[in-house]
Amino acid sequence: MTADKPMLGVLEGFYGRPWSEASRLLMAWWLPAIGIDAYLYAPKADAYLRKAWQRSWPRSEREHLMAVGRRCAQSKLSFQVGLSPFELYLDYNRATQRALKTKVGEIRDLGVTGLAVLFDDMPGDLDSLAARQAEICADIRHWVSDTDMALRVCPSYYSDDPVLDEIFGQRPEGYVKSLYEQLDSAYEVFWTGPAVCSESISPADLEAVHRDCGGQVAIWDNYPVNDSRARSPHLYVQQLSGRSADIGDLIASHWCNAMNQPALSLPALSSLPALYSRLSELAPEALGEAGINDQLIDACRALGERRLDELSSEQRKELDSLATAESVAAQELRDWLSGGYEFDPECLTC
Repeated sequence: MTADKPMLGVLEGFYGRPWSEASRLLMAWWLPAIGIDAYLYAPKADAYLRKAWQRSWPRSEREHLMAVGRRCAQSKLSFQVGLSPFELYLDYNRATQRALKTKVGEIRDLGVTGLAVLFDDMPGDLDSLAARQAEICADIRHWVSDTDMALRVCPSYYSDDPVLDEIFGQRPEGYVKSLYEQLDSAYEVFWTGPAVCSESISPADLEAVHRDCGGQVAIWDNYPVNDSRARSPHLYVQQLSGRSADIGDLIASHWCNAMNQPALSLPALSSLPALYSRLSELAPEALGEAGINDQLIDACRALGERRLDELSSEQRKELDSLATAESVAAQELRDWLSGGYEFDPECLTC
């Protein structure tokens, strides 16, 4: 593993309420300050990237994303976008091909340095699934061939977890290997590990997908994300566990899926560069600016395993007190304590 491998990234890729515009601009500073290389904007709630992908962003939203791109460029953070053209592979014809080309052009205009094509959380029990999706990916590759844009794809089946087959239909035999072979190594392939939300990821867990994808594996680490029915009652500030730097030899990039609360995600996100001994010396300053301190981390740690109504009165009182501070993290905590985030039933996994 070289000093710059794997690439380290953070995903805004959850269901539920997207980050605020102000928080997104702040994270464009804080992420590189903790040692993160890239930020992938792909919230499921952005309909213009998913079910309404054929429509253009309203002017205000487009201008905001362009501002994020400029901020990322200033801080040397790679700004990337994830497009989920919902069920496009079920009917990819000339009209939808033209619409896709237009959408890719709009994404290019944001100043992105990477594009991810996301086929996750869609029906997949089709014999020709890999071929149909590879055709879409090949067209996108052609349309951006005059750029240095990094390309990634999330397969419909992005883990060996049988829950994906239960929800989206039985996966075609040899699906991921077939998809990668037809991509001609142009794309990294997202993989969440042995489960959708993997408690651990070992080198042994990655051997098969590493072989099937020629080493072009991008770990989509569903930690500390809290957008599912089981995880939404929790806040995760603990360090990433159950992984070692040894997996870096088997992957091209490693991405952590952040919580709906960006500032409160920073303690967990900072453990990604720490895993690979790449935590920046600026990390304490960035966490401090966000309002993260040891007292807040200690108070929130219990919420990783217990629900709010399971805490003692003393623990709840301390959280309420910490939430009165004037910081981004305290504001997020106030919002969460008051029920500001509710589980979105569209989230079918975890």
